[in-house]
Amino acid sequence: MAAQKVDTAEFEIRTEKSWHICTHADFLHHAKQFNSFLGACPDAFAGLRSLWLFNMRFGELDMPIILGTCKRLESLHLTRCYSGIHSVLQVEHAQLVELEIGEGKFERIELTCLPKLQQIWVLPECPEPLTPLLSKLQRVNLDNLPEGCDWSWTMFILEAAPSLKELCITVWDHWCNMVTNTEFRKANGYCEKEDVKWKPSVSDFKHINLAKLRIYGFQPDDNFLRYVMRVFEVAVNMKEISLHDRKVCGRCAHLDPGIKVCPSRYPRTAEEREQITEGSGLASPAVIHFLS
Repeated sequence: MAAQKVDTAEFEIRTEKSWHICTHADFLHHAKQFNSFLGACPDAFAGLRSLWLFNMRFGELDMPIILGTCKRLESLHLTRCYSGIHSVLQVEHAQLVELEIGEGKFERIELTCLPKLQQIWVLPECPEPLTPLLSKLQRVNLDNLPEGCDWSWTMFILEAAPSLKELCITVWDHWCNMVTNTEFRKANGYCEKEDVKWKPSVSDFKHINLAKLRIYGFQPDDNFLRYVMRVFEVAVNMKEISLHDRKVCGRCAHLDPGIKVCPSRYPRTAEEREQITEGSGLASPAVIHFLS
């Protein structure tokens, strides 16, 4: 590791306590333990390609030191990590390709300098400040979008990424990973499913490069059809729309019978598919493909 001759090295550092029983002092202690590990083994971290940290509260200078030590880092995952109220997470790294922040608590995240970044989490926002960052983006995958909601907010990515060629969304209420206990959700601040309100910044916006739209979890209802129609209207050179059934998860098959999961209504017969393509006036049948 010191000679940087190890091709691939990955650290996934989990804490002894699970996040839901951690106190504020525990989060601080976890970060202190990690910083001691980092300081004791800088050569090991210098050759690291992937780092995944859980349940830590960092100080203001901790992240710059971590990124400065992990010189070969390509993938950084932070799960339930934070730096306090009104904190700003600044990320600057020459090699980082993937950045994932799950349930992190930061007032703001600043991507100061990430020339190789390919995957980034963003909030729906005006496309103007994003365009310099996303102008060369060619593929976008949006995973686990909630069922039953309006996804028109995803159009901000099309506006901010003029080079985009392929958009893939996965609509999935992943029941085996969902917290369904009402009291636990209330006690831990879980919000209910809501639509994200979004209006395009340009009323007659057109995208000339988007050629492929792929949707996993397609259902023949107004919500999906409206979304497909909207993207098709905007993407004037669309060549392929692939509509897939819900993804299969073996764990979801063993859920508590009390959890009501709506069965898939994905169109399987030629007649059902014809009704969708021709009856809705979405697009030419040659453009839409049903792939169950």
